[in-house]
Amino acid sequence: MSISGLTRTCAALGAVIALTVSSAPSQARRAAADGPGYRAPAVGACSTMTAAQATARVDHSTTVPCSQAHTARVAGVVRLPKGLRYSSTVTQLYRVVAERCRPQANAVLGRTDRARDSTAYDLVWFLPSKAERRHGARWLSCSVVLRQASALAKLPTNRTPMLPGGHLGDGIRRCLLADTSHIITTRCSATHGWRATGSFTVARKHYPGARVLNRKARTKCADRVSPHQAYRWTYSTRIDWQVAGDHAVICYSHTRH
Repeated sequence: MSISGLTRTCAALGAVIALTVSSAPSQARRAAADGPGYRAPAVGACSTMTAAQATARVDHSTTVPCSQAHTARVAGVVRLPKGLRYSSTVTQLYRVVAERCRPQANAVLGRTDRARDSTAYDLVWFLPSKAERRHGARWLSCSVVLRQASALAKLPTNRTPMLPGGHLGDGIRRCLLADTSHIITTRCSATHGWRATGSFTVARKHYPGARVLNRKARTKCADRVSPHQAYRWTYSTRIDWQVAGDHAVICYSHTRH
């Protein structure tokens, strides 16, 4: 499902480019009686999700044992609040994900927003199917995946937290494709044109807006990227900023790889 809540803004010096990152996760279904938890995925379940399956509203990927190769891991399942329906806007539904499911995904990954946003790991989420809703299902799920341009890479670990301390290896570090008109995340072990080389946080509870963030990034990223070269930056959307508390700005150096 395309998710406006996952839009991140990237600016090359003098230009602002917005991209909506589409996503969605895999789920092992628990046998359940009719009700809000009907066939909700099991937290920790793994699946062989494809990038195409990641764009759907409902997960149709294949669940596999986590000891086998897999591309998605369920990080959390949350209840749809009263007053909201699955026909509500994507933004309204994503606010629930940002507030209630993202903290669970953050716990699975570990470390800080600055570290997590410097990796190619991403949050993806699903709704129950129409058939499951007819049995009373009222849940949303979120999973962790690892971006590799137009594909999903195999998750390199089953441990919790997934992120190691210290240096982030190229197998998980966040890079961007060389395209300057879109933000397409990939891990740095794959072909890329921009590499995350630094970050900082902005101490404002309320979203300051693109103009303020871009001004800060132009100044602060200059010391966090390769000298005398073009650079870019990304930051979270208003929803992730205010609801999930992600105030990190990631700086990217131009590379040739």
